Amino acid sequence: MADAPAEQPRSKLAIARLVVLVSVLVGVGITLLVVGTGGARDLLTDVGESNWGFVAFVLVYALAVVLLFPGTLGTLTAGAVFGFPLGAAAALSGATIGATMAFSVSRYLGREGAQSLFGSRLSSIDEFIGRNDFTSILILRLMPVVPFNLLNYGSGLTAVRLSRYVLASALGMAPATMLATGLGDQADDPTGTVFILLLGAFIAILVGSGWYAKRLRARRATPGN
Repeated sequence: MADAPAEQPRSKLAIARLVVLVSVLVGVGITLLVVGTGGARDLLTDVGESNWGFVAFVLVYALAVVLLFPGTLGTLTAGAVFGFPLGAAAALSGATIGATMAFSVSRYLGREGAQSLFGSRLSSIDEFIGRNDFTSILILRLMPVVPFNLLNYGSGLTAVRLSRYVLASALGMAPATMLATGLGDQADDPTGTVFILLLGAFIAILVGSGWYAKRLRARRATPGN
């Protein structure tokens, strides 16, 4: 009983950190809606064409992910700047690093506060994901309807292990990243055969990823699996 009063200030501080995190993210999101993302595309192009091209691009892309810039923006830009397959390597590296950073920020600032606020509801999510956190993240990465940035920060509030999150994220993002950078590489000829074929493949992989994710989810829900 004596420990209960001591826990209250800690719980309030954890909730305050979560509120600050959410407020900052909402503010950044609103700013992006108002200002747009054209400046980020220009910056990524400039750093990609600099002397430190590949490394600089990866680092700026990772920071852009933390700041909620759309991942597709950086991926298409990587294809336009570096071509394929180097652009795919740059985009996947930047996206994975950025997703890991966003996860870590959310885990440090928001996890304890989320536990204090949502209690048993978060515990239920933890229990569901914890049985196979790798597959859970892989499924969510493959589903095209799940927002990239929302998953980055949302995952940090759960009990998903960081190593499993990073590996599943990289694998889940790889197919669409490779095709998107191919599209960026061919963007100067949007009526060409290669671009049209890549666009068709990109749409097919989005649909196929969603279908495969549903199959994985159904398999997980089957007793005995």
